[in-house]
Amino acid sequence: MSSLTLYIGSKNLSSWSLRPWLLLRHHGVRFKEVLIDLYRPDTRARILEHSPSGRVPALLHGTTRVWDSLAICEYAAETFALPAAWPMDPAARAYARSIAAEMHSGFADLRRELSFDATREPAPVAASAAAQADIERIGTIWREARDRFGGQGDWLCGHFGIADAMFAPVALRFAGYAVKLGKVERAYVEHVLAHPAVQQWIEAAAMEAPPPAPPAGPLVAKAADAPAAALKTAERQPTAAKPANANPAKEDEIGDDELPPVPSRSAAKGSIGDGRKGQESGPGAPARVRSVILPPD
Repeated sequence: MSSLTLYIGSKNLSSWSLRPWLLLRHHGVRFKEVLIDLYRPDTRARILEHSPSGRVPALLHGTTRVWDSLAICEYAAETFALPAAWPMDPAARAYARSIAAEMHSGFADLRRELSFDATREPAPVAASAAAQADIERIGTIWREARDRFGGQGDWLCGHFGIADAMFAPVALRFAGYAVKLGKVERAYVEHVLAHPAVQQWIEAAAMEAPPPAPPAGPLVAKAADAPAAALKTAERQPTAAKPANANPAKEDEIGDDELPPVPSRSAAKGSIGDGRKGQESGPGAPARVRSVILPPD
């Protein structure tokens, strides 16, 4: 069988990379993981060697190349016959596909204001009305999925599937930004965080070296989930002028033209180093569960 290689961005920053990575790890699919540090001078050039869109994640399987997170999940599900990737029941399957697609293309305000930071110490931010609407919509999705289709397990449609992989980074966001949640949403966030592979992702993220601070002055790069593009001239707005949590990043594979601020890394424990890039991934021992205190209902 042809070798499988998944190219991902920095684990502390790249929510889109987490999605197919988690699906593969959950099902014990063996693959070579190649991590490309974001915010580096050679980031875009390195990504373009493997992804024609200039964004991560990207999958290489023999001569087949896939460069979109949802497409990678679909390809893996079909190629490796992953059980319950989509529910068997037609109504549940249609629902799971719909919410996965909604996550893939929507919630721009949530992504912009509550940008992904896997090792963020839980702390709330003042979200805009638009971001709060995104949060409420996601809560509605989770409650409806659990109520209608979740009777056979603890995941959105019962068993772990692509929809859960798509929403897993949102669970980390809700925990990191101490978003106030209802009972059902709280339980789902805690279930996602307890997944051994999610724990391994968080622990690896905490070991990454912080990205270099951007130079002072005009600075904007094209940013999807992975801010991979070369820098281009534009005015950076003063921090005080930015709304909400002062992080305008739109983590989206359809693109945005603004460079997100480099997150603080108070939890960083060191650097992954070159020895961690290009490692074999597969099922492993459960990792320590991250201690996160969610706000009350």
